[in-house]
Order: sequence, then C-alpha cells, then structure tokens
Amino acid sequence: MSIFRNFLVLVLFTPGLLIPGPLGAVQLDQVVAIVNDEAVTRLEYETRHRREQLETRDTTFPVPEQINPAVLELLVDDKLKIQTAKRVGLGVSAQEVENTLAVMAEQGSYTLDGLLAALNEQGISPSQLRKSIEEQILISRVTEALVNSRVEISDEEIDYHLQAHKDLYSTNEAYEISHLFVSTEGKTEDEVRSTREMLDQLLQKLRSGGSFEQAVAEYSDGEEKETGGYIGWQKENQLPDLFLEALRETTIGGISSSVETPRGFHLFKLHSKGGDVRIVTQQRVRHILIEPNRRNLTGGEAVELLNTLITQIKDGEDFAQLARLNSDDQTSAVEGGSLGWVNPGDMAAALEETARSLPVNQVSRPFRSKFGYHIIEILERRDRDISRDLARRKAEQEVFRRKANELYQNWFGRMKENAYIEYHVNQ
Repeated sequence: MSIFRNFLVLVLFTPGLLIPGPLGAVQLDQVVAIVNDEAVTRLEYETRHRREQLETRDTTFPVPEQINPAVLELLVDDKLKIQTAKRVGLGVSAQEVENTLAVMAEQGSYTLDGLLAALNEQGISPSQLRKSIEEQILISRVTEALVNSRVEISDEEIDYHLQAHKDLYSTNEAYEISHLFVSTEGKTEDEVRSTREMLDQLLQKLRSGGSFEQAVAEYSDGEEKETGGYIGWQKENQLPDLFLEALRETTIGGISSSVETPRGFHLFKLHSKGGDVRIVTQQRVRHILIEPNRRNLTGGEAVELLNTLITQIKDGEDFAQLARLNSDDQTSAVEGGSLGWVNPGDMAAALEETARSLPVNQVSRPFRSKFGYHIIEILERRDRDISRDLARRKAEQEVFRRKANELYQNWFGRMKENAYIEYHVNQ
C-alpha cells in the first residue's frame, strides 16, 4: 500500500497542494469511455487526474476541462484490471479497506475520524477514498496472482546476470591468509584418497584449536612453509574462484574447508578481511508459533499452551517434532520450526529483540509478535560476510523485475487487445 502512504504524505504535508471546491464545471456523470460493459464517468476521470497531479506534485487546479488522453488511458487500464480481478474471483473485504485506512491514520498521527475529516476538507470524500483503496488492492492482487506469482528464476539465470553485471559484485575483497598445501601430483588414486582422509582429520584438529603453523611445518608442500604458511593480504583478483568461495564461507580466525584442485589440497587460515565487506552476526533459529485467532484462544491460553510445550522440551521431547505438530507457521513447521540462518532485520521486531539476548541452545519464554505468540531457540551464531549474498539478492530482484515486466506486457497486451473499449471524447 505504498501508493497510499505517498498519497497521504502529499495530501497532509504539502500545503496548498489540494484546493477545496468543486472538481470542475462539467457534468460529472458524463460518460467518457466504455470498457467492455462498464461506463467510465467524468467524476472517475477527474479523481484519477487528481491522483496523477498528487504523484507529480502538479499544483494546477482545478482539473482542466479538456480530457487528457494519457490520464484517461490509465483509468481505462485500471478498469480492465479490476474487471479481470473480479472475473477470477478476487475481492477485497470492507474490513481490509478499514485496516488500510487505520494504517494511513496511524502514519499521519491522526485518528481515523481526523484523517477522513482532513481529506474531506481537501475535497476527497470518504467514499471516494474507500473506493480508491479497494480498487488499488484489487489491482495489486490480480497482478500478483496472474503475473508475479508465475515468474520463475533459476540459479543459472542469477549466475548469468551476475556475470553480465560484474559491478554488482565489485566489493574489492581482500583476505589476509595463511596457506597449507598438500601435493597429490604423481600419487595413485588410493594415495589421494588417503591424503583426503588425513586432511579431514587434520581439519577437525585445527578447528578444535590445533596450531596451523605447526600443521604447515609438518604437512605442507607449499613454498610458504618457512613462514608458517603466512601469505599476507591477497586481493580478490589474485585468488582463484575456488579459493574465494572457501574464504567467503570462513569466519575471521577460522580455518577454511579443504579445497581440492588438480595439483592437490589446500587449507587456509583467515586472519582478516578487507574491502567493501559487510560482516553481520547470523543466527540459526527455530520457533513455534501459536495464532490465537486461528485456534479461537485468548492470549493467556496461547501462552499456557506454549509453556506446556516448553515443559515437554525440558523433559526431553524433540523441539522439531513439537513444532511440526503444533506450530501455526505452516511454512516452517514442516522444517521442524526452522527459519534457517537469518540476518539482522530479517525477522519481526519482537523476534529480533528476543533472539538478541537469548543464549545458544536455550528456549525462550513465550512472547508476542504481530503474528501471534512464539517460543524460539537459537541453535548457532556466526559472523559472516554477506556482501556476496546481498549482490546475489539484488541480481535476483533485477531478473525478477525484467521477467515480471515481460510477462505483464504480454498478459495485459492480450487482455486489452480482446477488450471492447469505446471513447466518448474527442482525442
């Protein structure tokens, strides 16, 4: 509903933008167009024209008597989408409209009556506002149902987009590292397999606090053996992609996973990161949600149910199984309540606040969010550079916008081509 937030800001906080008084000197029930079997009136046109003026901060009032073909075309397009929405069974309840009005009032620091009175003074009646809200919700829903929900994006498409737009990945990464290299050149398959197993054991030992420098002295075939494996700072363009992938997954002070190349095996100790990196603390979270409205419970009864589940968990029952059986978050319930690794800001404010102070492997007390009542558990925390993840997310959004626009143009173009449209004005 961003259109209404913008609308509200413009109306209430731009002095003189709307001028009270009649919409114009013409007959407002004049039919200016026919869309299929529905008439479009002059009043609807002038209301739509005013919205365009608000969005472009055009203070030329009243609405010119001469019909603007571009604005009329926008109105006709809206009519077609609304008709399609109703034809496929989409609707908007009166309560949804009132909820949107309540949000608008809250954002403008108004009571609902105060908001309606302020807009009415500006020449926007409550009925016009409610109708506009209902129509915009319908347009949003039909676009989501028939266009956006049908967009499919593969990992390969995101990879291709990133390759074509390397600026998305321009993070100027740099890593301060030490390197342990074990050569497999000239070794048999059995010897390579034995080396791989040895390195797996060594990796566990190093991640448990073993000395990387000592391991380099004992096992490494690399040129940097004499310096304890220390290489120093390496820029992104100095490291192969396989090494970069391993280092991006490694926390500062940690040991990378083993990287296998045709020449042998590589382990890295990451001392520091540089460049345009963004380090955040991620949390692996799971939760159980109880929605009182869904179950016809009071808030107190929802808390009581969650306390019963906490007792069961303390008595040894499996959190994941209890989430599958009890959580009203159907998406995460099938995953045992898992929300996966979450970045700061990914969760609702109440979940963020509770998770921030919760020790690892401890179940929270019941608490309330806008979704209902929860208990959560933090399974792990880690520091991670998410700059690459953000670049990938941005690439996905760009691919989505392109594909959604193509699908929309095809969908709406066919719909308009098959519609009956008759204009009753001189264009």
